[in-house]
Amino acid sequence: MRKPNKDNRGVTLIELIMVVAIIGVLIGIMVAGFSLGRSKVGAATNLIDSSLTQARNYTMTRVINYDFRLYVDDGYYMVQVGGQDAEKAMEAKIPIYYKTYAGGHESGWTEVTGSGITIAFSESSGAMKQISPNTYYSKLCIGNPSGTYKVITLIFETGKHYVGEN
Repeated sequence: MRKPNKDNRGVTLIELIMVVAIIGVLIGIMVAGFSLGRSKVGAATNLIDSSLTQARNYTMTRVINYDFRLYVDDGYYMVQVGGQDAEKAMEAKIPIYYKTYAGGHESGWTEVTGSGITIAFSESSGAMKQISPNTYYSKLCIGNPSGTYKVITLIFETGKHYVGEN
């Protein structure tokens, strides 16, 4: 007759709790990293959105052209309204893209680099001014279009804009 092996008792409650705790910590680290990227995109979007509004409003009320400018400097996206000091929007590790609208068609995404983009508004109506004949900026994408991002849609006839999410 065989004796039962006392060393083969299975998993103890302590071991099971330790495995669940380790899995919980790993999930927590992953969620925190994902949230951090999302919060940077959200903060940059809010800064760009409010700066666009400020440039349009200043241009219309002060009858002086306060251009909105978005460019890259020293590894950061910078936002500038008129001649004011530029503000850091976010690190250039997270990309910002734009689309243009010309001749009834919208372009593909183009990354903002170097000297960047400038959006100007009409002093009388607040409408966006053309980049070149019949060409306007139509959208800004903050973040990666295939991942976490927010889009600011620009309405060139009125100069207004709104934020959408993926």
